[in-house]
Amino acid sequence: MTWTDIILKGILTGLVLTLSFGAGFFALIQTSIAKGVKKGLFIALGAIISDMLYILMALFATSFISEELPKYDQLIRILAMLSFLFFGLKNILQSKKKFEEQAIASEPNFYFLSKGFILNKLNPMILLTWVGISAYLRSSLLYNNLQLVLFFIAVMCSVFATQALICYSSNKLKRMLSDAFIQWMNIAVGLLFILLGIFIFFYGGSPESGIEKARHVLGK
Repeated sequence: MTWTDIILKGILTGLVLTLSFGAGFFALIQTSIAKGVKKGLFIALGAIISDMLYILMALFATSFISEELPKYDQLIRILAMLSFLFFGLKNILQSKKKFEEQAIASEPNFYFLSKGFILNKLNPMILLTWVGISAYLRSSLLYNNLQLVLFFIAVMCSVFATQALICYSSNKLKRMLSDAFIQWMNIAVGLLFILLGIFIFFYGGSPESGIEKARHVLGK
């Protein structure tokens, strides 16, 4: 396995993960349209920070994940559901405001940074994905530590570059969209967050599902 192959596989993995149409994907689009590129990038940055922490856990805290984390499974699911419900209801309530009012009363950058972080961090399926990818790279592709680090650096660069492109492209669409469309979009994304919160609470996934997703993402 050459360094070029590892980097290319990391870039493609990052692209697939970004376009997997999860909560973060729709949050990026909605925020970039309603609040601007800068706010969308803070969503992306928060998600990247969360992903980096998850990757470190997957690489260096495997015993904690397998032995200790399951003890807090119920608490994590409850926190995830409450967080998704909060952001979902906030989106729906904000949809009643006119677009100009939303722009004037825009939240600080830290709100969007923390939103991206929380949407990612409290989703157990994200952690299982990174654990599955890490386990699959070690066991099936026989990556050593240096190769794993190179792979995940390529993934993170790919994820952030793709998210930045999504933010920029979505914001360009704003000129073509009416206030009514943006309000309905806020409602739709809010309902999506609520449904995802409920889904995570009842069907949070398993380590086996994470490894299976890794196999699918890596094309093996």
